[in-house]
Amino acid sequence: MTIDDLQARFAALCVTAGLDLREGQELIVSAPIEAQSFVGHVAGAAYRAGAPLVTCLYEDPSLIRARFDHGADEALDCAPGWLSDGVVKAYEGGAARLFVYGPYPDLLTGVAPERIGRMHAAMAAASAAEGAFTADLRVNWCAIPFVTQSWARIVYPSMPIAEATDKLWNDVFDVVRVKSADPIAAWRDHLAVLETRCQGLQALDLSALHFVGGGTDLRVGLAEGHQWVGGRSRAANGALPVCNFPTEEVFTCPHRDQVEGRLAASRPIALGGIVIDGLVVTFRNGVAEHVEAREGREMLEGLLSGDKGARRLGEVGLVPCNSPVARKEVLFYNTLLDENAANHIAFGQSYSACIEAGRDRNIAGANTSALHIDCMIGHDAMDVDGVLKSGERRAIMRAGDFVLD
Repeated sequence: MTIDDLQARFAALCVTAGLDLREGQELIVSAPIEAQSFVGHVAGAAYRAGAPLVTCLYEDPSLIRARFDHGADEALDCAPGWLSDGVVKAYEGGAARLFVYGPYPDLLTGVAPERIGRMHAAMAAASAAEGAFTADLRVNWCAIPFVTQSWARIVYPSMPIAEATDKLWNDVFDVVRVKSADPIAAWRDHLAVLETRCQGLQALDLSALHFVGGGTDLRVGLAEGHQWVGGRSRAANGALPVCNFPTEEVFTCPHRDQVEGRLAASRPIALGGIVIDGLVVTFRNGVAEHVEAREGREMLEGLLSGDKGARRLGEVGLVPCNSPVARKEVLFYNTLLDENAANHIAFGQSYSACIEAGRDRNIAGANTSALHIDCMIGHDAMDVDGVLKSGERRAIMRAGDFVLD
């Protein structure tokens, strides 16, 4: 099959297995302008599934760069809140959302990190209500990767751009199981594995996780009534979306005040045109007190200073080092893929799906923030222990792979 044929297959898989789009449900797509052909495949699949309307909000990277090159400093504090208000209105009317993430890692080369941080802070504040809908799974949504030339150039810098783009697309098709003889069956079997893993962790009723290896020695307390989530999640409208495509993780909610120790990132974080590399963070009483990085520290510090909850954790995820993404042995510079190659934590907002229904989020210890920034810490030298409420320890992972299964 050609790249276009596989993109069409991927688009159909995202609408069905990813979004679980319901007949009569509108669909809002967010995508880079480079993805127009792919979005056409998505629209076709959505209309065949019974969507009455598909609307795409395109992002033009040239407009983002122009803002930094020619706009006044005050312009960095502006954000289209009216656009987020419109999306919220659509959510209230029952619309689903597909986020097509096509990164441009080299877009903001030469721009001061503090200026980028200002723009991100403004965008996060303006879209807080919109983000709450997805964080709380009040709508069915799914986030998927799209290969831009900018991204392919970063991942495979020694290849001609056309070859690099095709190579990266084939990586994506592999890890989302599009090339399987029966992608739907492949996803069904994979999701069953994740569900079994969640059930095993849930049965332990852990009080904390302890990560050790590769410079990390971090104890992450877990929120009261925490729920392990992996694969499908149930949205408020009854749909069962897979929110991240691909997904290899099982994850839950940390207690915002109970994180102690040292975190050493195992992969760079690509964030808004800036790469944060060599990250080391020290936590005390749940707060990221000291942040170091070889590259991108100012950018991250600016974001973590954006609101009260940004320096605390909102997610902890476990991923085996033999996942399809990890087996690629490629640094993707894209959180959608990199977080599915390694254990990770996330600064900022926690997910309501990770707290037992009916519990008060705040009392349980869940975190609240306008941000959610994933940071990979796992590798093939990491051990993870679960700490029971009795204080007894249970081996969860050894040398990067699950031993609990």
